[in-house]
Parts: sequence; structure tokens; C-alpha cells
Amino acid sequence: MTINTPAKEMPTGDGHPTAGHTINDLDFPTAECPDKAFCSLRAELALRGHSLYRSNPGDGPVTYWVERWGLVRHLDSLDDVRAFLAQIGAMQ
Repeated sequence: MTINTPAKEMPTGDGHPTAGHTINDLDFPTAECPDKAFCSLRAELALRGHSLYRSNPGDGPVTYWVERWGLVRHLDSLDDVRAFLAQIGAMQ
């Protein structure tokens, strides 16, 4: 006895642009990711229960602030953010 089953269909067309392909962010050089330092620091702070924010670059000079439990600390640069991480024991 033979069971007639249709072949598995693969998605095609514009509805599935990644079908059969993988997207790897490592294919792009890090020089093209200007936010990498900010995102890395934000993730490091998030692991310790803090939230890192920054002002909009279109509004003028960028400033940063860290928030936890409703308390906010203003920081002028990413170097200040790194120093704050060292202060709370995150970066050795």
C-alpha cells in the first residue's frame, strides 16, 4: 500500500526574505556599528539591575544617565559610564 503525500514546500517570495538564508551580524565590521560601546555598557549595567539611557544626538551634545530604584545618576560621557561600572564593581 502506498501513501501519497505531498513534498514539503519551502517558503519562497518576498513574504519570507530569510527563508533558507541566515543573517549573521558578525559579517559586518564593528566600525559600522557606532552604538556598540553604548549597547555593551547598557547590557553590562542591565545585568546588575541598572538602566542606561542617553539623550538624542539630534538635540545637541549626548549625555547619559543611569537609573535604578527611581534614583538617577547623570553622566557626561561613556568614560564616565565605565567609571560608574567600575565603582559598582562590574568592571575589574
